[in-house]
Amino acid sequence: MLNSFAEDIAGRYVLIVRKLAEMAGANLIVGDLIRNATRNCLVGMHAAGAESFEIRQHLGALIASHIHALQVHSDRTLAAWVHARNHMEFLLFIEEREELALRDEAGAGAGAGAGAGGLMH
Repeated sequence: MLNSFAEDIAGRYVLIVRKLAEMAGANLIVGDLIRNATRNCLVGMHAAGAESFEIRQHLGALIASHIHALQVHSDRTLAAWVHARNHMEFLLFIEEREELALRDEAGAGAGAGAGAGGLMH
């Protein structure tokens, strides 16, 4: 369960993306700003104690609700929201892969150490 601080970070992120999506609708280039805001949001939510699956669930639902709530939108506005969601998924995917790799390395190191110790006795 997300704490209120992580939820506040997600709420502020959505406000930022909303403004950036409006700017995208006005034909301004905002892709790098969306990527930076997404990365900063994930870092902040992790610092607030949120786990990746909680972030994906909460933030994904917020973004999806804004995508579905768009009444009048340009293709660029919609693309900005989709870009935000896709970048969030990408960053969380990379993070999870790195965590799995670290666990595999730690498990292999522990297994090798135990095996070597067993041979020495």
